[in-house]
Amino acid sequence: MQIKIGDDARAFIRDLPEKDRRVIGEHIDRLTEHPHALGDIKKLKTRRPRWRMHVSSKYTIFYFVADDMVCIDRIMSQELAHKKYGKI
Repeated sequence: MQIKIGDDARAFIRDLPEKDRRVIGEHIDRLTEHPHALGDIKKLKTRRPRWRMHVSSKYTIFYFVADDMVCIDRIMSQELAHKKYGKI
């Protein structure tokens, strides 16, 4: 699978400390092999199939899969994700 990272997600990653960027990058790399089958991934109840992945206990990645591509459109702190979308 290929990975496409949206502009908002890229900007969020760019502003993080090096260690956090590395950890998020490692989680994104895991999505190329198993975008639906990892323990910290949950399918969301939305109109089109969407997924969320927790990264350590700090961040949440939101993405969908289209054909042979994982499209990451949002990355945010878990605290902000819970405030914005409720307990996911």
